[in-house]
Amino acid sequence: MSSVDFSSFFGTGSSTQSTSLTSMLSDYASIKNGSYGKLLKAYYKKQETDATSEQATEESSKLNKLKNYSSSLKDAASALSDDSLYKEGEYEVTYSDGTKASSSYDMDSLYEKAKAFVNSYNSTIKNGASFDDSSSVAKRTLSLISSTSTNASLLSQIGISTSSAEGEEGQLTIDEDTFKKASINTIKSLFSGSGSYGSVVENKASLISSLAESQISKFSSYTSDGSYSSGSSLSSLFNSEV
Repeated sequence: MSSVDFSSFFGTGSSTQSTSLTSMLSDYASIKNGSYGKLLKAYYKKQETDATSEQATEESSKLNKLKNYSSSLKDAASALSDDSLYKEGEYEVTYSDGTKASSSYDMDSLYEKAKAFVNSYNSTIKNGASFDDSSSVAKRTLSLISSTSTNASLLSQIGISTSSAEGEEGQLTIDEDTFKKASINTIKSLFSGSGSYGSVVENKASLISSLAESQISKFSSYTSDGSYSSGSSLSSLFNSEV
């Protein structure tokens, strides 16, 4: 009968089993005393913090763009209220097909300022509409759109109309020739003077810009644990009242 070498059971093998048993006992002890739980919480907390920080960075970037767009809109509306634009004189106006004609007002300059207004307006509402519907930003953007809707009839008389094209709802378009041939009195009534459409837009754009700046400052106090030093949360930040 051949002899059986039992050393493999009680030599190296026993050492391996002993190491495995020790490891199991160590794991059990970690579970029992809560060490594993703390490690898991720390791990998932880091994942949540990273995700929240990324969200905060994205929202802050959107707010910064909105601040710039609304500030430009405020300036554009203010530029159209300049009394010097409405002084009668001898000017030449150039239409979209290149033809020229004499004019009592500087319609070319007025058109360029109106076009800048339309562009800034569109950028502002497009960016503002990208925020959650219940946020202060969205509410103020809707208020701005409402003011435009109220003045839609007069605006159409000077070639400015609201687009209904898919993806461009609420945005303005301006027809160059219609604007340059429009009544100077209609243009002035829309953009010059206290209570005019331009004045209302200027004030609302200023409010949107201030709101964006205020919310950006809250992000600057964002802490490493995913909260704000002021105690605000992401949900409360974007659901405050207008």
